[in-house]
Amino acid sequence: MENKEERLIHISEKSLIRVLLIVILIAMLFYLRELVFVFLTSIVIASFVESAVRRFHKHGVSRTFAVIIIYFLVLAIIGTFLYLFVPVFLSQISQLSTVIDAYLPATASLPSAGGISFTAVFSNLQNLASGAAGGALQTAVAVFGGLFNLVVLVVLSFYLSINEKGIENFLRIVSPVRDTEYVVDIWNRTERKIGLWFQGQLLLGLLVGILIYLGLLIFNVQYSLLLAAAAALLELIPFGIILAAIPAIAAGYLSRGGTGAAEVAGLYLIVHEFEINLIAPLIVQKVVGISSLIVILSLLIGLKLAGFWGIMLAIPAAVLLMELLSDVKKKKELLNQSKS
Repeated sequence: MENKEERLIHISEKSLIRVLLIVILIAMLFYLRELVFVFLTSIVIASFVESAVRRFHKHGVSRTFAVIIIYFLVLAIIGTFLYLFVPVFLSQISQLSTVIDAYLPATASLPSAGGISFTAVFSNLQNLASGAAGGALQTAVAVFGGLFNLVVLVVLSFYLSINEKGIENFLRIVSPVRDTEYVVDIWNRTERKIGLWFQGQLLLGLLVGILIYLGLLIFNVQYSLLLAAAAALLELIPFGIILAAIPAIAAGYLSRGGTGAAEVAGLYLIVHEFEINLIAPLIVQKVVGISSLIVILSLLIGLKLAGFWGIMLAIPAAVLLMELLSDVKKKKELLNQSKS
């Protein structure tokens, strides 16, 4: 007869308690995931503010005063945009809806359309945007999932910004003692890359939007402000100007026929070449390691996993992951060198 060897697996009470605590922690994080997203987003915002504070500090401005100035400027810019540009933006949406409905009179016969015309759809969009212009706070509350989330986001980001090394001190508290210095170092590297990338993309979008707007005005294309704003916004994603060119070419055709469409297509092509060969290398040359493919994939994954919050955290998470993988690669290379 074969001797059967019996093995006893002993699990200590400490191990069971540890597993139970991990399960409870994961359950709590899932239940409070929206607050977790708010907190992580506040850290990202505070990181952007930190890069601006350093610039003020070079000119002798105190941290507290610099943070107040930055928050005031951001609110002033948003308020000015809503007050000056949104009415024109809404007017052009209204005009565009009338033109589209005139060119597509058969919309009522579409299957399951219920007789809805494009004018009605754009009218609802205009009403929604009008409400946004009249109540920026209500719009922000809707975007961030509630007034509580918005208040927590602003308060936390302001607190982390106004305290010197606020994010670093927080990381030192929550990270294990043996890994504290590494956690702080990798976050500093991630923060620097994110800040440079975001600043570069904003400036790039602003310049492209101005060039597109001036070009559309020269060619006397309708809805120029609307189309330029779309081009500037889409510059935040790779190859966004190509997507922005599609409605612009259609607007050029509606304004001046085939000649207008060709002129607008040529304008976007020239701006695109000017962007990739001159503007982008000058503005984003300091940003190393954030490729267009990574940006696109991270945004799509973030949108799929967590919606609006996923978009806000997609780029920082991708850059952090890249830094971690880079460190792992360096450790492997050093290990192989030591063995050889």
